[in-house]
Amino acid sequence: MLEPSQKIMASSSFFLQQIDELLAGNLTTEDEEAILLELEAITQEDVELPEVPTEPLPETTPEKEAVKNKPKPQLVAAS
Repeated sequence: MLEPSQKIMASSSFFLQQIDELLAGNLTTEDEEAILLELEAITQEDVELPEVPTEPLPETTPEKEAVKNKPKPQLVAAS
């Protein structure tokens, strides 16, 4: 009987092998067709996007500008 950690290691090595094959371009014709069908299904879905503000963005505040121009601390030699 496999321990839970051994099961995880076995399944992870299987998934790593699949990822390696994908990255290496070792896809079968069936794999490519399945991927294209899944991509088409995903792109055909109606995706509801969030509302986008129509008013212009606010100007930057002077406070933020002052922080950018803050002098850098000087290093002092230890005695």
